[in-house]
Amino acid sequence: GDGGGEKDATNRLALLSLTTSMATFSALLMSLLFGVLHETCPYCVSSAILSAGLAVLCWNGDVVPPQNSVEEKTRGAATLGLGSAALTSVAAAALFVNADPTVDVMTASFGGTLPANAAVQMKQPEKDVPPPPITSHSSDRALLLAADLEGLNARMFGAYWCGHCYDQKERLGIEAMERVTYVECSKFGLNSQTKMCKERDVPGYPTWEIGGRLYPGEMELEELEEIVKGAMK
Repeated sequence: GDGGGEKDATNRLALLSLTTSMATFSALLMSLLFGVLHETCPYCVSSAILSAGLAVLCWNGDVVPPQNSVEEKTRGAATLGLGSAALTSVAAAALFVNADPTVDVMTASFGGTLPANAAVQMKQPEKDVPPPPITSHSSDRALLLAADLEGLNARMFGAYWCGHCYDQKERLGIEAMERVTYVECSKFGLNSQTKMCKERDVPGYPTWEIGGRLYPGEMELEELEEIVKGAMK
């Protein structure tokens, strides 16, 4: 009946608007990731590709509500698409501007690995930015672990703006981190070693390299001890 047809048309419009907004917002986040942060994030890119794919499937899969003529259908689709994209762009711009003057870049995480999960400056970052100072002191357990990590030539890959990297350092403490090799992967960070991070194909931050293998994610001391134990066999 007419009621069913109206409901179907409404559902189609809602689906088109949602997928178009998702694709537009993902594109804006990609421009922020590559244009402002100058970093890579495989999980973020994958999410953006999926969002764009959903939008393309909807637009090419007869989801556009049927109209009396091809001209009306084209006009309606164009209006909906442009409207959704414009509204999403305005909302995203308002979100970023009101960040005063930072924006929390929420990206995909994997086992505690955050390519970006901290407040970052919207303006061009300065060079040689140091990470936040570690304030906690190391426990005896952390010191023993650090000695084993040092013996295995283990390394921790991270970035100065990475919140989980800072939490990992705090968990180990000042004294332990003095014995652990830390590799700064951000090109704007102090003692940046971006080339090494790319060569090792570091998937996210923090990532541990222990015994020649990469272990992405923020780790508890117990988890690191298990990895070290296996690497020392």
